[in-house]
Order: sequence, then structure tokens, then C-alpha cells
Amino acid sequence: MKTFYITKLIKKVVIILLLCDTLFLLTGCWDRREINDIAIILNTGIDYKDEKEIELSVEIVMPEEMSGKIMEGGGGGGVRTTFVESATGVTMADARSKLQEKVARFLIWGHAEVTVIGEKLAEQGIREHIDFFARLPEARLRNHIFVSKGTAKDLISSLPHLEDSSSDTLKELAQFQIGMEVTMKDLLQMLKSEAGGVALPMVETVPFKQEKGKMEDKTQMKLSGTAVFKDDKMIGSLDSEVTRGLLWLRDEIQYATVTVDVPVGEGKISSEMIRAQTDLIPSIENDTWKMTVKVEVEDDIIQNASNLDLRNPEFIKMIEKELEKTIEERIKKAVDKAQKEMKVDIFTFNTSFQREYKKKWQTAKENWDVIFPKIEIVYEIKVHVLRPGSTTTPPTVPEKEVKEE
Repeated sequence: MKTFYITKLIKKVVIILLLCDTLFLLTGCWDRREINDIAIILNTGIDYKDEKEIELSVEIVMPEEMSGKIMEGGGGGGVRTTFVESATGVTMADARSKLQEKVARFLIWGHAEVTVIGEKLAEQGIREHIDFFARLPEARLRNHIFVSKGTAKDLISSLPHLEDSSSDTLKELAQFQIGMEVTMKDLLQMLKSEAGGVALPMVETVPFKQEKGKMEDKTQMKLSGTAVFKDDKMIGSLDSEVTRGLLWLRDEIQYATVTVDVPVGEGKISSEMIRAQTDLIPSIENDTWKMTVKVEVEDDIIQNASNLDLRNPEFIKMIEKELEKTIEERIKKAVDKAQKEMKVDIFTFNTSFQREYKKKWQTAKENWDVIFPKIEIVYEIKVHVLRPGSTTTPPTVPEKEVKEE
């Protein structure tokens, strides 16, 4: 009987202790902030002001604006729900402090998804400014990095004609993967690389025209190639065509349509990439450094603007050869620009050699600027056309003009 009462008492004590623990979970956060006391930063721009100061610009949205947009079912494009505020300072931290003085709400940096670096600042050097984001606890290392043609402030202040903010547009451009996609984490790793080469996507704004030909305040953002850095300073840029070759070489190509002239007959044929893989195979023979660029591609024919009947396997083989030549030409343009003109390794060749030749790399890394421009490049491009399309004969060409063999 006594044991029964003791057991019952222990159960009561346990229940009381559990209830006490639950009370601690019901307390509020000591550092919480009311929604009408905060302003959320979506986009950050950094510009060169003068020899002593930089300018920090941020695109801000109020939380109540965001909730109102959700309640209305999203924006329709061109309806501004954000504003841009700027401040100057001798460092990023100094500019951030002065920026907070100008905004009557607490700035939240944890939601910023895009960072834009002005072209002039990029030319002066970015290492010390990027250091700020690496140390800021609430900064996201997954946010996307761009270099703007012109000032970053003008770019993030623009009103896109499709999205509600410049940050939305830039995020979509990055995720669409038609150019380079670089995050803050990627940039930090490139800046630490022993090769000293950095490549970042460039973006610019162009005026948006109405159908009647009148100009609006709205703009259209577009990718405009790649900014190339030696160490942390921008030394030049690659246009959009050369950037495609860079993506092939770095095994970052996600979307590609290649059009070639047919080797026999008349017209052109366009293919769309299904998948691709690029492997870099380093070798050192008699003190000659070589890099074999091996590319495997699988394509579909998406347009037959020729008079060839693609039921003929010989025609398919000829088209594959033409596609291989075109892809190699695109890659060579990127190699010639970076290796011969700029002389900076943005292809991660250094990583491949370091992995394969660990001992030699320890002495070679000090002279990489001299070795890289002299590397011999060998190309092995292989294209496989998997499907010639839903119809193999050209449907718009008279039957008597179709070349079958």
C-alpha cells in the first residue's frame, strides 16, 4: 500500500516538472522585433565614390508591403513595392552604420538575395568590401553576385517591366542559368584560389519600349557577358558569345542551342542540348604542361531548315561533326581571350593540376602566371544526336527537293 502512494507521488512530481518546463517555452523571444519596426533588405549595391569612400545602396521593402502583395495574389510587374536608400563611408561597415541612421526602422540583412558590384569599384578592387559580407553573421552566402555596367545604384534603382523589383529580376536571371551563376560563397572561394582568377556575370539595363514606340520609366535587365578579375581587380570582360564557351569549359553549361550549316545540300539545322559533361585531364610531358578538354554532348534536333532527310544516318553523322566543330570554336574563343590576352586562369586549370601533380604544384603555383599562358590545349569534343525530331523529312520542302542520300 505504501509503495502505491509513493509511486503516485512520484508521478505527480514528474507532471509538475513537465508543466514547469512547458512554461519556459511559452515565454517570448528576448530579442524579437515588431513587424512595423523592421525594414527588409532585398538587394545590395556597392559603388566607388572616390579615393576615400564607397557608396552602399540597398533595395528595401517594408514587411507590410510584402504581406499586402501576398494578400492581393502577387504583383503584376512594374508596380513598385520597394525603395532604394544609399549612404557613403570609408568602409562597408561605416557605410552600413550611416545607412541605418537614415532609415527609421531596423535593417534586416538576412533576406538579401543579390549583391551588385559597380563596374568602377570592380576595377579598383573588391576584396576588402567582400570581407564585410563574409563576417556579417546575418549575411547569406547563397546570395547571387553580379557586376553592373555603370553604377550598381542605378541598376538596383531601376523599375523592371516584368517583376516588381530589381532583386526579383536579378534572381531570375541567375537561376535561369543562361550565363554564369556565382554566389557569395563561390566568390569567396575564387578570391582564395592560388590561381588568382575570378569570373563574375555582368548585367546591364536597357530602356523598355512600348508597342507605340514611346519610352517608359521601366527598364529591361539583361546579362551582358562576364567580368574577369586578376586577383581582386577587374581587368576586362567577355561578351555573351565568349561566355558560352567559358561555360562549356567550366562544365557549367545548362542550356545551349547550336545552329550549323549542313555539310551537303542547303540550309541550316539547329540542335538543343539535353545534357553535357566536360572533363579536364591534365598532363605534364617533358616539362610541357598540357590540358585535354574532353566534352560529351547529347542533343536533339529542334529545327531542320535544310533539304536533308534525317532518316539517313550518314547525314546525322555529318551533322554531329559540324556540331563538334562549332562547340570547339566556342571554347577556343574563351581560351584565347583568357589565356592569350588576359593571361588569367578562370577555367580552374590550377585545381586539376594540383589534384593530379601534388608535388610539382607546390613549386609551380608560385609561377602559375607564367605557366598558364603556355599550357597546350587539346580538344576532344563528341556530340551524339539522340533524336532527329518528330518528323525526319523537312515538312516545308517539296518532296522532289528533299535530299535522301
